[in-house]
Amino acid sequence: MNRNVSEAAVRLLKIRTYSQQELEQKLLKQGFDEVAVSEAIEYVTKRGYLNDAALCDMLVERYTESNKYSLKETYLRLRRRGLPTTMINEKLTDWDSNLEYQAAIKIAMKILHSKENPDLHKIIRRLSAKGFKAATVSKVLAHLKDMAP
Repeated sequence: MNRNVSEAAVRLLKIRTYSQQELEQKLLKQGFDEVAVSEAIEYVTKRGYLNDAALCDMLVERYTESNKYSLKETYLRLRRRGLPTTMINEKLTDWDSNLEYQAAIKIAMKILHSKENPDLHKIIRRLSAKGFKAATVSKVLAHLKDMAP
């Protein structure tokens, strides 16, 4: 095992939590060969420094608590971090649609209270662009119409 690659991997993981794919790409970009990088990945994984499942759990919790993301956007953010699709789907099976609705309401209210001239079309476009389901957008619009004087 190449000690330099393992040390580089540990050093990177001290700074930030990486997925296996992110760490692998980072090490390859630093000029280490693929075999040494694979051994380093195995080394840090065995020692518990690298854990995609724990990272996925942490990110899902963070995105849920921030109350800003749709299920679709959460999925895409996790994929961008290099997490496996099967793992993401497993973690998102218990996604609460009420949380998504609350996030959509929060975004819609922010648009309504912005300095720009807010209109319903802008809210629809923004929520759709953020990946909210049509049913959620409809529910938000109904809520906003009920609030209107």
